[in-house]
Amino acid sequence: MSDDAATRLIDALRERATQLVSTLDADACVISRVLGDVLIIVTQATSGEDVELDLGQGFLVSDYPLTQRVLAQRDPVALTIADEGVDDAEARLLVELGFGALLMSPLEVNGEAWGLVEVYRSEPNAFSAAELATARQLARVG
Repeated sequence: MSDDAATRLIDALRERATQLVSTLDADACVISRVLGDVLIIVTQATSGEDVELDLGQGFLVSDYPLTQRVLAQRDPVALTIADEGVDDAEARLLVELGFGALLMSPLEVNGEAWGLVEVYRSEPNAFSAAELATARQLARVG
């Protein structure tokens, strides 16, 4: 991928992150590239200055079984910290980051599995099936 194409892709992903926050009435969105077992954060968006994301550079996919499943099966999922049987690793990270709900969707670029989209809400307000479908649509670029 040329530098120009990479810049255009990052710009498109930044716009998509902003659109996801707005469309899904969310507080934040993070888009990451999957390289082997590593998720590397590419861009993020928040609903305003009062929402901060301090995620570092990336995460190991293998540390988060639900994230692994989303990427392997290419199906979005949603959870809240209040859900019965919520994945412990995901719930711990949500609490640590100050969020109560998460929607994850695989990111496809030109029809290929490319990365992960994570959409967050501060409160444990569940994402609906319709919102999952919307996120899946918006998580396709090109």
